[in-house]
Amino acid sequence: MNGYRLLAAALAAVMVCTALAPMGAAAATTDHDDLSVSVSQADDVIVTVDANESTANATVDIATVDENASYVGADEYDVADDGTVVLPTPEENVTVTVTATLGNETAETTATLQAPEESGSTGIEVAQDGADVSVTVTENGEGVATDVAVSTVDENASYADSGTHATDENGTLTLSAPDGNESVEVAFSATVGNESLETTATLSPAEETNDGLPGNFGALVGQFMEENASDNESDEPFGVRLAGFVVEHNPGNAPDHAGPPDHAGPPSDDDGNDVADDDEKRQGPPEHAGSPDKDDEDDDGDKDDGEDDGNGGGPPEYAGPDN
Repeated sequence: MNGYRLLAAALAAVMVCTALAPMGAAAATTDHDDLSVSVSQADDVIVTVDANESTANATVDIATVDENASYVGADEYDVADDGTVVLPTPEENVTVTVTATLGNETAETTATLQAPEESGSTGIEVAQDGADVSVTVTENGEGVATDVAVSTVDENASYADSGTHATDENGTLTLSAPDGNESVEVAFSATVGNESLETTATLSPAEETNDGLPGNFGALVGQFMEENASDNESDEPFGVRLAGFVVEHNPGNAPDHAGPPDHAGPPSDDDGNDVADDDEKRQGPPEHAGSPDKDDEDDDGDKDDGEDDGNGGGPPEYAGPDN
């Protein structure tokens, strides 16, 4: 009887141990159902991995979505103890796939990483100052040497500087104001790197003088050359005509009103006033200069005829040979 009881107790113990064994194995299993990954970007690009346990053994794999795109941070990284990975900022905007792995579990997300903002602008600027039109091409705020195509927006309009012009190393070039009396809308285009730049500007004719000619001497000569270079009707060589034009219109020439004022110098004969007559009387030596008037000598009662006071004309009486 006692032996039966001991056998029953032993069998019961074996059954209990067999039932508890699977429960211990299940408790040791790590649950990764809550593994997640996220990406944020401020000054740096930061990948954050979250899990129910330590992420010290987790890894992060970075790959570009577009196979033709490039990103220096495309690689595999070990996650730090705080669950983060710091990635480099891309030179250009790029979309990446971020995959976190911890044990047998994975989590994935997609993010577009932004390149840093450029410090300056890229574009074409046009400014007009009288007869000069300045065009400036910039890249990231710095002037750049490139070609600028210039054309009129209206195909029926004309502009002498239409065509392709090269900027200098500072990204600038100077064009002329439109000829004539009407403004012209002009289009400017250039290529900087992989970017195409375009802008338009309305250019005004150069300021004109009272005779209808451009006020700027350079523009005036340019207009003359444009209008007369192909003139074959004149027998005079074009160079001679150009030289004559330059001399005639040189800003250094004295104007018509130059010279002394009207009141300077002797008065004219046609003044027709008494002042002129008085001035004429004052011309030449004074009236008392020279020999005395004969009538005055005759009227002088203090002197006898033939008496010489030494003021008469001719040599004195004692001059000449002795008798």
